[in-house]
Amino acid sequence: MVLHTVPAVRDEIPQGTDTGHEFLEPAQTALDAGKFQIVAIDSALADRFESERDRLDRGEFEAFLLAWENGWTLVTDDAAGRRVAKDKSVDVTGSIGLLVRGVVRGDLSLTLANEWLHTWTTERGYYAPVDNVDDVLPDDYE
Repeated sequence: MVLHTVPAVRDEIPQGTDTGHEFLEPAQTALDAGKFQIVAIDSALADRFESERDRLDRGEFEAFLLAWENGWTLVTDDAAGRRVAKDKSVDVTGSIGLLVRGVVRGDLSLTLANEWLHTWTTERGYYAPVDNVDDVLPDDYE
């Protein structure tokens, strides 16, 4: 599986780890190991979405453009980013959606997914609309 990100997100991750956001360290390790393909955004494309640029920070904006241009799903928990994606018919998921995907694909146990969600909400200040990943698994999940 190839993971893609944009220059702004690549630049934001070390800024976050430098300011004490230790949970970003695995992302930095993955970046350093070359597990992400960094995709530059064409300035002409960015200019077509000027009003969206004003609504998002640089990382969210570039990530939105990458998803829009390629027909990919935007992964974000940012409310403004999710609104822009919805307005422009870009599929979107967030952290909980990634946990669900990991469980459904068998890459992550349900127990571990729930532990991570609990850690995020109790220790990291993450807002989650559900208490457990079980609450949002597909009906046909066994």
